[in-house]
Amino acid sequence: MARQSLWVFDVQRKVTYKNLSTWYTELREFRPEIPCIVVANKIDADVKMTQKSFNFARKFSLPLYFVSAADGTNVVKLFNDAIRLAVSYKHNSQDFMDEVLQELENFDLEQKEEEVPDRAQHGDTESPSPS
Repeated sequence: MARQSLWVFDVQRKVTYKNLSTWYTELREFRPEIPCIVVANKIDADVKMTQKSFNFARKFSLPLYFVSAADGTNVVKLFNDAIRLAVSYKHNSQDFMDEVLQELENFDLEQKEEEVPDRAQHGDTESPSPS
């Protein structure tokens, strides 16, 4: 069950950044309380990007991490912080959708063989096929 949402964009490809707002709006429609983190990836390609202010993160008051998956810059810090945020959210969540998802996780969708009623008990007997 998702308890955290990471919004990763490529600092070299503007289109990946431009789509964040649309996706974020969709997420909030269904999961209004889930914690989110914005991640600017590929800073190794252009270190000057770490000096930029990204309006998306500021507009929604979301934490922003500058990372490089290629050289590992801030990756461990990002995931450690994301895990802490997710655990805190799990213990303090008031989100109705979390309750629904928890119930679905606990629900056994497959009936066990012994729970399936014997067809003969219900008068469902197979008739011989016509010859």
